[in-house]
Amino acid sequence: MTLLDARPPKPRNPYLKYLVLFLVLALITGGLFAYRFWNYPEERAVARFLATLEQGDYQKAYQLWQPSPSYRFGDFLRDWGEQGDYGKIREFAILVSKSKGTRTVIVTVRINKVDPPLDLLVDRKTKGMAYSVF
Repeated sequence: MTLLDARPPKPRNPYLKYLVLFLVLALITGGLFAYRFWNYPEERAVARFLATLEQGDYQKAYQLWQPSPSYRFGDFLRDWGEQGDYGKIREFAILVSKSKGTRTVIVTVRINKVDPPLDLLVDRKTKGMAYSVF
């Protein structure tokens, strides 16, 4: 067999490069989407808690906080009630969230446009909250 007797190569699928490009873009987009919304349940728990405070339902907000037995309702009202650090909560904004280990998320919120923003710890499993020590 000589070079002139060789069979011609099979034609390539012209759409193969587009399929590969589409798959790469889909993986990148999916990864960015997962990264952005990874902490969404914890952000939603904080938003629900702050919205409950905004409505003035302190008893329900205390339940959403899921406090330890040593943190009584009176302590909660001193921190989050109308006489607390932020006063009556009129508005809030969730700024950012970041994972801290496998069980904890730190959610940064701005309440009533007060600076500096507040960091809250949220447990991934129970959605219970606490003040951040980080």
